[in-house]
Amino acid sequence: MAQRLALHYFPGSSILHLWDARCKLIGLLMVTATFLRTTWTWLVLNSVFLLCLLLLARLPVRSFLRDLKHWFLFLVVLFIFQVFFSDASGTRILPGVPISGEGLRLGALNCWRIGIILGYSVLFTAITRPREIQDSLMWFLRPLPFIPARRIGFMVSLTLRFFSTILDQTEEVWLAHKARLGDQGRNPLRRIKSLGLPVIRRSFNRVEEVTLALVARGYREDLPLQLPGLKICHVIPLLIPLSFIIVFW
Repeated sequence: MAQRLALHYFPGSSILHLWDARCKLIGLLMVTATFLRTTWTWLVLNSVFLLCLLLLARLPVRSFLRDLKHWFLFLVVLFIFQVFFSDASGTRILPGVPISGEGLRLGALNCWRIGIILGYSVLFTAITRPREIQDSLMWFLRPLPFIPARRIGFMVSLTLRFFSTILDQTEEVWLAHKARLGDQGRNPLRRIKSLGLPVIRRSFNRVEEVTLALVARGYREDLPLQLPGLKICHVIPLLIPLSFIIVFW
């Protein structure tokens, strides 16, 4: 199995692991609301808060940084587009080059913000079981009429599982391809074919296996949801991000 955190649950006994998943989801929504304010102050606060949560969850920081490293190329491309295609009517850094100080500032802010969002998403999936996410979504959607709460929660949980499985399969195929010196080839189309086809074939086989397993176990959507009530000790930690929002908003 691939040793990664992205979209994978990392078993543990930390405070964040034992925290109620419904409160985790509310806290994630509260933190997400802060990204509506793209300022240096909020980005610094979110970065410090994310680092504190990582230390509190006792997650392997090296694996966390390695997962974010795969998004580095995407962030670099986004930064370049932001710099060159933003409004360059301000003071230009170099004469004749459509790069302004405002474009650099916007590019840095947006890339930093997306990096923190990815960090929170990796943290949330690492400390929350997919079944807990499913039950939490069902608990929130159950009071709403004409909405299939169990189906939505199950599909979200199943999507997370499939994405994590695809990541694992991709890494396994890449390691097998590399062990056979497949990475030495210069033809990019052949390399994509050698990597893409096995991953697609395994993914379809996995989908068929899960479908047959659901049918064999008699999947139903009318089963009642049995979750205990929210304890006050789980709700109190939500006052921490709420206080930051009230003070710095």
